Amino acid sequence: MKKVLTAMALAGAMSLSAICSAAGEGALLTKEQKAAEAFTAAATGKAEATFAAASAGLNADLKAKVNEKAFGELQKQIKEKLGAAKEINFRAFEHFKDGDRVVYIGAFAKEQNVVITYIFDSTAKIANFAFTPVKPQPAQQAPAKK
Repeated sequence: MKKVLTAMALAGAMSLSAICSAAGEGALLTKEQKAAEAFTAAATGKAEATFAAASAGLNADLKAKVNEKAFGELQKQIKEKLGAAKEINFRAFEHFKDGDRVVYIGAFAKEQNVVITYIFDSTAKIANFAFTPVKPQPAQQAPAKK
């Protein structure tokens, strides 16, 4: 009986430590998701989204490259190549020592599957991003048996 109680106490302590360590990453994910979602909303042309809100989450290097004029071009390219955004959903969060990656999957009018990837620096600011259409690969047929 003592072994069972000791094992249960150990399992409880390990569970609690895992939950506590994930809490810090959860707050980080929330902050990064807000920045990514503001940028995505503005880039895809949502009426209520503004360039100021989108650029607030960019790091200094990216902010220098993506000024208001360049952002207008980005919006135009997204609309021409992908069409209007129908649905965008969060898919993955990867935490690294020197930054993070946040991934969304979107459905657009012209492209059904678009992977939207955001790379964050160590200060939780967007350092890079990509809107990548993904085409489904046709199923390969197995060779016929003789």
